[in-house]
Amino acid sequence: MVMFNHLFGKLLEKKAKYVHLLVVLQFISSLASAFFTYFSFYSGRFHLNLNNNLEFFPGWMALFASFTFLFGPILYILTVVQNERLNRSKTWRLAPISDGTFYIDNILSSFVSLIYFVFLDFIIALGLFFVSIFTYPKFGKNLRFELNLDTDTFLTFICIILLVILTALFIYFLVSFLNFSSQAILIFLPQASSHILISFIRIFIIIILMGLIVKLYRVLINSFVNLFLLKATDLAGLEYVVGMMFVANLIMLGINVFLINHFFEAEEK
Repeated sequence: MVMFNHLFGKLLEKKAKYVHLLVVLQFISSLASAFFTYFSFYSGRFHLNLNNNLEFFPGWMALFASFTFLFGPILYILTVVQNERLNRSKTWRLAPISDGTFYIDNILSSFVSLIYFVFLDFIIALGLFFVSIFTYPKFGKNLRFELNLDTDTFLTFICIILLVILTALFIYFLVSFLNFSSQAILIFLPQASSHILISFIRIFIIIILMGLIVKLYRVLINSFVNLFLLKATDLAGLEYVVGMMFVANLIMLGINVFLINHFFEAEEK
């Protein structure tokens, strides 16, 4: 457990560099967008654009928050790529821990880095929000918060959050499965001398596996989702989807741990 926590900290520290870089880029990009939204440059001088109804800091806050939906997916894609590179890294796989445990550590650290990114974005947006209130008193006075959450609405919100989390994890597991399983299948095929040929064969295997997964997904949708979603309430249907995604994640995790322990060798490039 000590080694698991230590390795998790090292992996998270490595992945946090991407988080910090993207948050800085998001901050600068939103600031630049806000500046050029409210100011125009012509005749050698900057001029205030009087057509905007929103003040500078509230506009900056809104832009920063909206850019989360751009930089968040970028970070997610980066962590997906980084996961597979680390899974193949001989240096990281030399850690005194089983390959399956290392894989869990790797995925968990990526997921926590996403949460860390959302946390930093929230703190910065909150800071801009308070700056907007103190800088423009009218902005604070015009704010209206109406939060009427009944039990069903609250549970639906929780289910949606869980579904997003489980979907993000499932994509991690799916990419690893395609990577591990294609490597495992290559072990049982005649070895080719050409690396290009091996790459083409692996891509072909991945395409076949993706086709099988899509067919399996359609079968599950027809047999389970139609059975529960169409006969249940919206909330109950969403709960079933969350439950199905949870089970699918456990299955994919178990398969990936088995594959990396027995068939997926590390290599140093």
